[in-house]
Amino acid sequence: MNVDTAARHVVVIGGGIAGLAAAHRLVTAGVRVTLVEATDRLGGKLEGGEIAGVPVDLGAESMLARRSEGTDLARAVGLGDRLQPPAVATSAVWTRGSLRPMPKGHVMGVPGTQEALAGLISPEGIDRIGREKDLPPVEVGDDVAVGAYVAERIGREVVDRLVEPLLGGVYAGDAYRISMRAAVPGLFDALRRHATLLDGVREVQAKGAAQQGAGPVFMGLDGGMGTLPAAVAASVREGGGDIRTSTAVLGLTRTGSGWRIRTDREPLTADAVVLATPAW
Repeated sequence: MNVDTAARHVVVIGGGIAGLAAAHRLVTAGVRVTLVEATDRLGGKLEGGEIAGVPVDLGAESMLARRSEGTDLARAVGLGDRLQPPAVATSAVWTRGSLRPMPKGHVMGVPGTQEALAGLISPEGIDRIGREKDLPPVEVGDDVAVGAYVAERIGREVVDRLVEPLLGGVYAGDAYRISMRAAVPGLFDALRRHATLLDGVREVQAKGAAQQGAGPVFMGLDGGMGTLPAAVAASVREGGGDIRTSTAVLGLTRTGSGWRIRTDREPLTADAVVLATPAW
C-alpha cells in the first residue's frame, strides 16, 4: 500500500487484520487514523479461543513465511520473538476403506507421477494418470479452473479424493471452479511452459526442493495467530490512532475536500478512506 502522507486524516473501515494492518502502516507513516469496526471485536478471521480448556486458533493458525508481509507485521508490533514454524506432523487420507499416508510429491493434491497415488485411488484412476502423456496439450490461457483442468487431464478421481479436500478446504470453495492462477500460481505458470500437467507439477516440485534451505514455508505465533490483531491494535493506539468498535458505517459521501462517513453514531470526516471490508 502506497501511503500518501499529505492526507491529514484517514478513516479505515473494517477492523479485521487487513484493516488493522492498513491502520498500522498509516500510523507508522505519520498519518492520523480512525479505524471503525461494526462488531464488538477486532481481528476478523483471526480469533483465538479454547476447546476443552486448551487454547486454539479459531481461524488461520499460521501464515506464509516466504512472503514477508505477515511476519514483518508481527515483528513490527513486538511479536518477533514469538514467531515459530508449525511442528512437523504427517497427514493422512481416509480413502478406500482405510487411513492412508498423504502421498509425497504433490501440488495441492495434484501428483507428479502415477506411482505417488498408489493405494489412494483405484487401479483405473492410476491408469488414467499414466495415460496423460498421450493426450494433446491443453492451453491454460489467461486462467483455468483447477479442478476442471486436472479432471480433464488425469481424471475426476484425483480431484474428488485429493484436490477438492485440500484446495476446497484452504480456499473455502469448489475446486472445479477455483482459479488456478489465483490459488496455485506456481503450477499455472509452469503449465504455460509444459505440454502435460505432470511435467508442470514436477517443475513446481523441483523449485520447491531448491527453496527448502530458505527456511520454513509457514510461520505461526506462540500463543496463536489470534494474538496478532490485539498486538497490532495496541501498536496503532500507541501511535495515536483512534480505534472504535461497535460502530457501523452506513454510507460514504464525497465532499469538496474529502469524505463524509455516516455511522450509527456521530458522523466522521476524512481526507481519504480505506475500505477493508468483505467484498460484498
